[in-house]
Amino acid sequence: MANKNKPLSILSVAEQEALYGLPDFDDAQRLEFLALNESELALACSRRGLHVQMYCIIQIAYFKAKHLFFRFGWDDVPDDCSFVLSRYFPGESLPDKLPYKQERYAQREKICALYGYRPWSSALSSPLEQQAAHIVHRDITPAFVATELIIWLNAHKIIRPGYTTLQELVSRTLSDERQRLGRILTEQLDDATIDGLNTLIERDDTLSRLAVLRQDARDFGWRQIVQEREKRAILAPLHRKACDILPALNISQQNLLYYASLANFYTVYDLRELKPDQARLYLLCYSWVRYRQFSDNLVDAMFFHMKQLEDESRSVAKQLLADVQEKHRRETSKIGRLLSLYVDDSVPDPTTFGEVRRRPGKSCRGRR
Repeated sequence: MANKNKPLSILSVAEQEALYGLPDFDDAQRLEFLALNESELALACSRRGLHVQMYCIIQIAYFKAKHLFFRFGWDDVPDDCSFVLSRYFPGESLPDKLPYKQERYAQREKICALYGYRPWSSALSSPLEQQAAHIVHRDITPAFVATELIIWLNAHKIIRPGYTTLQELVSRTLSDERQRLGRILTEQLDDATIDGLNTLIERDDTLSRLAVLRQDARDFGWRQIVQEREKRAILAPLHRKACDILPALNISQQNLLYYASLANFYTVYDLRELKPDQARLYLLCYSWVRYRQFSDNLVDAMFFHMKQLEDESRSVAKQLLADVQEKHRRETSKIGRLLSLYVDDSVPDPTTFGEVRRRPGKSCRGRR
């Protein structure tokens, strides 16, 4: 089991670097971001001192690139410093000092005002948490929640908080959602359903019932299909209860599938070690999804065997048609020879059929 004290990972290392890492411009990006327009250049020139103006120009460029502020030294961005000196301060040397903290924050305020952005503050935590609470109903995965929050912040022109702050906010939101679902399950689940869910992971000398349900049919053979039908019957009561409870949980199809996948991901031992409401949520969603999979498997099996029956019937029908056509062909030649006697002038009209049959070369039998 994962360490419960370990901070929740909401973004990959590459995503963290893309969002929070110091920009690393190539030559084309320097031309794009460090070439300031009139209002941007006026802001930078309004600051006093070469080192302050240089810092402001780079701050503006980095903000345009990532909508975030960074603290950096000249050694951290040597290529950008060279570009700024050659473009805006020809003949000047790299300054020895950096702006003080007060100046850096003053620049941030001016840049925010220039682009119509609001800096992050604790007062914005409440609306951001409300937005996160809506997002988790769509998709509970941490990366999705974090990404959607960043999109929301950008749309409202709010500078995103630091990674740790965002991490803690997403963690709280996910915890609140788990507690909400746990309360609903406590109210909605009856003893019979709880016993049914517990039975799936109870200890046994052989495979647990959940382990049996996880096994997929190897083919559409009758023995495999009978087992699929038996598994479906096991889940039928839990599926009916899930159909009643899931609307009250108010979770999306995406989350339902995600919770069901966790019941398949965790070992039976891990599920026993989880909090009861968590394990029940995963197993209930799993029962809903797996019951439908068994139903689909049975329908697919029926189509498979119907196709086999159709193919066999078609093959037999073709063979019967060929036999009838061959028989018709043979009988048609005999009928033709028989009809030729009616127009044979050598056969007198009073001749009886017996006489015709005894005549050499005229009988049907003699012409076979």
